[in-house]
Amino acid sequence: MHKILLINPIFNIPKENYDSSISVGLLCLASYLDEKRIEVKMIDGVRQKNYLDLIKKELPQVDFVGISAMTTQVKPALEISKIVKDFNKDLPVIWGGLHPTFFPEETVEHPLIDIAVIGEGEETLLEIVQEKPFQNIKGIAFKGNNSVQVNSERPFLNFEDLPLPKWNLVPKEILENLALIPTHTSRGCPHRCTFCVNAIRKNRWRARNPEDVLKDLEIIVSQPYFKNKPIRFWDEDFFVDKERAMDIIHGMIEKNLNLNWETTIRADYLDEDFLDNNSMVDLKKSGCYLLSFGAESGSSKILKKIKKGVTIEQILNSAKRCLKHKIIPQYSFMVGLPGEIRKDVKQTIKLIDQLIKLSPNIQILGPQAFRPYPGSSLYEECLLSGWSAPQTLEQWAELMENELNYLSPQNFPWVKDPDFIESLEAYVRFGAHTIKSALGSTIKSNMILKLFFVLLCQLRWRLKFFSLSWDYKIAKKFITKT
Repeated sequence: MHKILLINPIFNIPKENYDSSISVGLLCLASYLDEKRIEVKMIDGVRQKNYLDLIKKELPQVDFVGISAMTTQVKPALEISKIVKDFNKDLPVIWGGLHPTFFPEETVEHPLIDIAVIGEGEETLLEIVQEKPFQNIKGIAFKGNNSVQVNSERPFLNFEDLPLPKWNLVPKEILENLALIPTHTSRGCPHRCTFCVNAIRKNRWRARNPEDVLKDLEIIVSQPYFKNKPIRFWDEDFFVDKERAMDIIHGMIEKNLNLNWETTIRADYLDEDFLDNNSMVDLKKSGCYLLSFGAESGSSKILKKIKKGVTIEQILNSAKRCLKHKIIPQYSFMVGLPGEIRKDVKQTIKLIDQLIKLSPNIQILGPQAFRPYPGSSLYEECLLSGWSAPQTLEQWAELMENELNYLSPQNFPWVKDPDFIESLEAYVRFGAHTIKSALGSTIKSNMILKLFFVLLCQLRWRLKFFSLSWDYKIAKKFITKT
């Protein structure tokens, strides 16, 4: 029986609290392969401090190495690939995840990588491990005949056919330290926001039935490590099918699972004609304590451009309704899109300010800089502006080395004031919230220096003055050295 080692590398910038959860994608892969009687070993660099030693220890016992790689993980993923090839140049190295999905050819062109998995990896990885001829495996790029061959895409699998997460496959030290238990009840999204990975990949919505979801939750509740810990439904859109969602919620109440849980939702779903007052009461009764919204922008022009399908009024209404039922509303924003002008960004700042003034319990994520993904109309706009993406993994690794997120606005020719766009997330994160909340951020740094920067951000937010970002540049330089 073949054995595969699945690895989640560290990120390029150390952040606190990343070890409080787990890679859902890696767990899904491991659970699926285990169900198919493939021996699996999981190693998570984000959550296991000695992960490089663990990798070296496992290499003599495995037949394949699979590495999950987001763009911010490219450099450590390359370092792991080198360790594997230094041990045995013939040991296949397989990269999966968002980066190889969007850049399969340049991924496989690298001498340390044999195969790139494009899109969902469960069925594809199984066929690789079963040693089917590469040319017959859909959804991969590989080296063939002195050139990279990219096969046809694999159709999306039926999510309801996947096994429930198998927690016995997760290393014990990870289970012991989990603060947030992740699971998901569906994949994909029916909406087509132009910036989103799901729209670019045409990722249709697929869901487990309520009975299987409730069974999954009962398994989680029975785990000794998970007692009294909250759950995150890591769905792109939990409420696509309202009847299904409410069946799950009513089942949680009837089974008296006593869970605290959070998930994602669209702002327009909080309209009275979708989730009425009784539905909101049941959400709260079942243990829902937080709902996460993709607000994206405070500019109606930008919301229309990205085909978000929600209005400013709906965003504000969703916050008010959540607060009425004592559910925390959390909103993510982005800035720096092609065609966005400073007036649009100021409207986003205004909306964030309106939300925060409703309640200090409202959480704001971002605004992060827009991330251009290949295959979208926005990506084509970026290219027309004169921008080009790195062409090799080494170039990506070098570009990302000192970045907190995927790409920097400093590299975007369509952004007229990159300092303003890049620093805004920090000024909102540390200035718009309470000092206590700001100090609890995930960025690692000296606490005294962090407090000093927080106080400056608080002043900036009060004055709504975000120019001359010298303090952000100093703070960023210090953080990237830690």
